[in-house]
Amino acid sequence: MPRRSYTPMTATGLVLTRRSVIPMLGLGLTGCSSYIATSGPTRIDVVHDASVYLENGRPDAKLGYALVAVNAPVVARLQSQDVAPAFTASLTDMPAAEPTIGVGDMLTIEIFEAHAGGLFIPLDAASRPGNFVQLQPEQVDATGRIAVPYAGSIQVVGFTPQEVASSIRSRLQDRALDPQVMVAVTQHYANSVSVLGDVNTALRFELQPGGERLLGALARAGGPKDPDYETLVTLQREGQSQTALLSEIARNPLQNIQLQGGDVVYVAHEPRYFSAVGATGQTTTLSELDRRFPFQDYNLTLGDALARAGGLQDDRANAQGVFLFREEARDTLQQIGLQVPPSLGATIPTIYMIDLADPTGIFYCNKIWMRNRDTIFVSNAPATDITKFINAVLPWTESAFYAHGAALQ
Repeated sequence: MPRRSYTPMTATGLVLTRRSVIPMLGLGLTGCSSYIATSGPTRIDVVHDASVYLENGRPDAKLGYALVAVNAPVVARLQSQDVAPAFTASLTDMPAAEPTIGVGDMLTIEIFEAHAGGLFIPLDAASRPGNFVQLQPEQVDATGRIAVPYAGSIQVVGFTPQEVASSIRSRLQDRALDPQVMVAVTQHYANSVSVLGDVNTALRFELQPGGERLLGALARAGGPKDPDYETLVTLQREGQSQTALLSEIARNPLQNIQLQGGDVVYVAHEPRYFSAVGATGQTTTLSELDRRFPFQDYNLTLGDALARAGGLQDDRANAQGVFLFREEARDTLQQIGLQVPPSLGATIPTIYMIDLADPTGIFYCNKIWMRNRDTIFVSNAPATDITKFINAVLPWTESAFYAHGAALQ
């Protein structure tokens, strides 16, 4: 006896067959697209919502962000490396300063006379080992002065030991016998430099008369704990501070500045990061926090960054929808060809669009340098949304199909 044919029915009386599912998918995608899971905007969304677009700009639209399709002229403007933090000319052009006396320094003073019987040497010369007298060590007070017998109070801060000696000698000239004066700084507190932060040995040391450069001071502190391309060096001087990347200091001799008394050198570990979101690789193994990647190098290209993020997912990514998000300088966008309204600031939110379906786009990626806090986004291919809908609908239709068949048997 032949088996009876049947048609599956749903709870609402709607007939569902394998042939009827496929036409429904086309109708259902329009109404259900908002319910399909996605990791971000599609390529069409990004292009449609751009306020400024290089290929066909709309000057009457308000500027939300600039969209730039990457091509050879654009790459030529972006090929220069990101400018690393560096010291300005106010520090690099300053020569080594001769150490001067400061508040808190300890001074020793020796006064010589031509022969016995003078102001400091007694008549009985045999009772002394020489024709000089050494005064007690004296610390420079808060007003910047010291007191010398028969010479009075003398301003010494900002002067060299030789200049102070000359001043004392001129005050004793009419009272001592051809006086000669020698001044030495035994403890140079005011002419010291402090090095602290992410160094192996924080310390404070006195500057020698020959001076000291920044890298020499870091060597005294045992060097930084982290790689030079992830280390920022901040110099505080006279109430102001400037910061430079350590690798830039090592590469450029002008950045290895001369230190001055009272300088404070602070070393900090501050790695640069970029983010990779969307249909990038390793989705099954990376957590959300792993989408933030350190540069781990002095500089990094977009191609290197994509490789570090695992590349594009074969089953999801739209190779024509690779985007680089960053804050771009106004001058750069104007050089590329965008008409940026004057009312906007110095930096513009910008999206660079790269077509990796074209082999040329891969070469472009290897010429664009990443910047700190850049974000890479890879959109889903259009077929990915269809696949998601099919995967969501087919299990339900299959269950209804076989359930109804089982009931009729």
